[in-house]
Amino acid sequence: MLSHTIDKISMQLVAAIITSLAALLTLPPSSFAEDQDMSVIARASAGPLACEIRRVSAGASVQLTGVVSGSAAVSGNARLLLTKSGPSGTSNVNQDNAFDLAAGAELHVSHVTINLQHGDHATVELVATSKDGLACRATASLEL
Repeated sequence: MLSHTIDKISMQLVAAIITSLAALLTLPPSSFAEDQDMSVIARASAGPLACEIRRVSAGASVQLTGVVSGSAAVSGNARLLLTKSGPSGTSNVNQDNAFDLAAGAELHVSHVTINLQHGDHATVELVATSKDGLACRATASLEL
């Protein structure tokens, strides 16, 4: 009798975990932006194509995410360029990714994390170019 009760409770627990995971996995990526205190530091658009650079800071660590979106279906290429120099050293990042967006969709096309200390200076640029030649360019400077 006791083992039957334990089996029943175990099955209910497994079902609750699966339901919770399914709900979590169906959330759009932007649902997590509030949890991470993500802020848009640069934005640009060209026709139906838009691009943003988003930032999350945690102490000296800065996470930068390149995001493209489209009010109409659009595909193309996105490039994130970052240069950093200062007392903590230098960094050069060049990420290049293809994208294919449905109308109204957004896609995280690049992600980089750098350390930014007092006296450091960084410039980040996201350039998204559609296959039909539209280009948006978002640029931001970062300092502590």
